[in-house]
Amino acid sequence: MNWSELRGKLEFGDFLIPFYTAVFVRQFFWGWDNSLAWTATSTVTILLWTLYFHTKANVEVRTPRVFWLVVGLPLFFIYAIRAPFPDLSFDVLNHRLIQSERALQWAPFFSNDFFPTIFPFNPSPDMLMGIGRMALGYRLGTIINLMVLLWVGTILYKVLGPFIQNAHWRSLGVLLILFTEHTLFQINNYMVDLLALPLLLEATRLALRFDRTQHPLRDLLFSGALLGIATGLKLTNIAMVLPIIGIFVFRQFGKRLSIKVFATALLSLLLFFLPLLPHAIYIYRETGNPFFPLYNNLIRSPFWPPISPGDGRWGPRGLAETVLWPLMSLFVPGRLSELGVYAGRLSLSVLAALVCIFLPRTDPKIRLMAGVILCGSILWSAVSGYIRYVLFLEILGGILLLYLSYHALMFAKNRARALRLSTAGLPLLLLSTQVGASLVYALQIEWSMRPTLLTNPASYFTETQWLLRDRELSTFLPPEAKALFGSVDAWIVSGIKTNGIQALLRNEIPMLAIHNPEYFDTSESRKRFEKTLNNLHGKRLYSLVLSEDIDAAGDSIVKRGLESGKKTSIRLPFFSHRTYVHMTLIEVRLAAQFQCRDEAIEIRQALPEDAFKALISVRAPPTIIRSGERATLDVSITNISDYVWPVRGQEDGRYYINVGNSWLSATYETLNNMDGRSTLLRNLCPAQAVEIPLTVTAPSSRGDYILEIDIVQEGVAWFKDKGSETLRLRVRVE
Repeated sequence: MNWSELRGKLEFGDFLIPFYTAVFVRQFFWGWDNSLAWTATSTVTILLWTLYFHTKANVEVRTPRVFWLVVGLPLFFIYAIRAPFPDLSFDVLNHRLIQSERALQWAPFFSNDFFPTIFPFNPSPDMLMGIGRMALGYRLGTIINLMVLLWVGTILYKVLGPFIQNAHWRSLGVLLILFTEHTLFQINNYMVDLLALPLLLEATRLALRFDRTQHPLRDLLFSGALLGIATGLKLTNIAMVLPIIGIFVFRQFGKRLSIKVFATALLSLLLFFLPLLPHAIYIYRETGNPFFPLYNNLIRSPFWPPISPGDGRWGPRGLAETVLWPLMSLFVPGRLSELGVYAGRLSLSVLAALVCIFLPRTDPKIRLMAGVILCGSILWSAVSGYIRYVLFLEILGGILLLYLSYHALMFAKNRARALRLSTAGLPLLLLSTQVGASLVYALQIEWSMRPTLLTNPASYFTETQWLLRDRELSTFLPPEAKALFGSVDAWIVSGIKTNGIQALLRNEIPMLAIHNPEYFDTSESRKRFEKTLNNLHGKRLYSLVLSEDIDAAGDSIVKRGLESGKKTSIRLPFFSHRTYVHMTLIEVRLAAQFQCRDEAIEIRQALPEDAFKALISVRAPPTIIRSGERATLDVSITNISDYVWPVRGQEDGRYYINVGNSWLSATYETLNNMDGRSTLLRNLCPAQAVEIPLTVTAPSSRGDYILEIDIVQEGVAWFKDKGSETLRLRVRVE
């Protein structure tokens, strides 16, 4: 292909396609040496990009220069007013950064990691953002969101062509469509919800013209890949993908299904699943659930309780709200997202879709688009109801509002000018009002709550000096902090909003998260944690937490059988000598009560769940006892867990580990479980046994009884309640 042919096919979005391709191709080489993996990734990506251009048709509609002035400049302004301030959003520090840092260099989990991020979803969108960060630095790494919105704009320019001919007005229409509050909130941070928008929109455009396309096979295959990548970028996009697939099915309905068409549909389906496979296979091998931890009530991973995670703060509650949520959400913005603001675009979109469905002489393509909005909004309500996951339908809704204005103008073209303008102006007025509210919101708040050029110009210009000079967080650290972090062998994640910073400081070392309780609800997960800890025996473990969260972090450390050592306060410069994060570096070690040693250990908490395992026997067990008689039994207990049982508890008796007995009836009903008690004589290490005298008192009534001997941690539980086997002896009381 020569330059003239390439130029005839080349569009703005084509420059971004290789990056989208690369992050999915890279997943096929997880586990390879990083340099070799990226060499293979680059080679395959170039081949696929070349194949794409060989099959692509010449561009029919060119984006004019006025587009870049009318659309590009306002979007760039919104991007630029916060760009020099580094992004400190909750989700970014909690899992976005670590997802990209891990997956770009090796795989989602490094050797000796223990679920460093609570939801190890497909990291492809974070990898895409990470490429920008590595190339341009932390601040400008977010520029891909601006590029993506411009790509969306170029597609919208084509879609609006049939009913807005003038390039200036069409470009203004594109700008109005793109100005929703949550697109503007994310334009310059590391949130990833914008990345799928051009893929979904281009697939929709191809689906709408599928009945008249000159290249049906190519369009179907390309759409399959686009929709598969969009689903890989965020699984909740399936609510948008299914209605788009429905358009392709509708376009083909009633036509003869030839072998060629059937084969193309199967190949398109394969291209849809291909981007999803590497991560699904990888996470299935790691956890036993290809969507881990989603749908764990159906696909049981042993590392998560049998539930599907969800957040009851957002979205509809009940069937009726699910159906009405796209409209009723206008009145409860606090249940749409953490920011609690909503300019109403989705509600307008659904109303516009209903009008377009029933409006006479509506363009068939517009009616299909309305169907996508209605079906997609219901699916979105059922899946989440969270506003960031429905941006695509807000984009489509903007198209419908502009179409309704055009339709009204054409319908009333022979009427009075005032009537014509008022009829056509109503949809535009609603859209403009929503755009105005979105702009006000975007100038005031966003996910990281950063200031803007308008609110803090002095700090803004101070921060610009670090543009393109902020690739490594370590370059902002003083020498003593570098030395301190350089001594860390493994990270313990004991608080929220810290694993991202830990990954930026030392990404090559293992990371063990202990603050996510779900990962300690199952025996297999606890065993995995203990095995990981054992692999790090003798290593220097540290936890870096926000100073405000130090108490919660300390509780998490204690709960996991660990203890805090030296604490060092750190004023961490976050890619800036103006923006500081106040943190504490905590030395973490195996708690003294769980280290096997001779000197007496005191326990100050409940034993770990897997420590309640014992083997019990009695030398010369009695078979007959006189009523009310006191008898002393020689009870042998063996610690068959992987934990030490400390000899001491608290002064008030709590947490002591005692041997005790209960008297049961012949039918196993508990009659008395407060009979004998004997304490440990020493610390009992794993696999060790000790013989302890236990004095029991026979019931006062004659009959057949069962003497049950067990171990109890006072104030916590009997071992049998945690699954341990008791010793039961049949005894005749005379």
